[in-house]
Amino acid sequence: MSGRSESWVVLLQRGEPDALYEAAAMAASATSLAIAVTVVWFDAALEELVAGRLEEVGTRPSNAAELFAAARETGLLRSLACSASAVSRRVEIEKVRESVDEIVGWPTLISLMRAADKTFVW
Repeated sequence: MSGRSESWVVLLQRGEPDALYEAAAMAASATSLAIAVTVVWFDAALEELVAGRLEEVGTRPSNAAELFAAARETGLLRSLACSASAVSRRVEIEKVRESVDEIVGWPTLISLMRAADKTFVW
């Protein structure tokens, strides 16, 4: 990998607790191994994030909110919202803006996926 660090993109659309917890655990584990992770929030997952319900997901050693926070502390986690999901869901756009680093469209997401070493869909 010619001088750049490994990067992953996680497309997170499901809002079920198990899916959110596993995505959070994967992001925390990957960033702890110096892998840059971009999580893109869609649909039901975005609703859960904006509603602040990640604290309720998981009772294992950490909940999903704590795992995402640990990943963010490494400086290797980026959190994006899909623009279509941000405007078409039952969420307020200002709350979406407060919950993620940026709101982006599909052309940007496709560019990120092309540049990433791996892409996962949850």
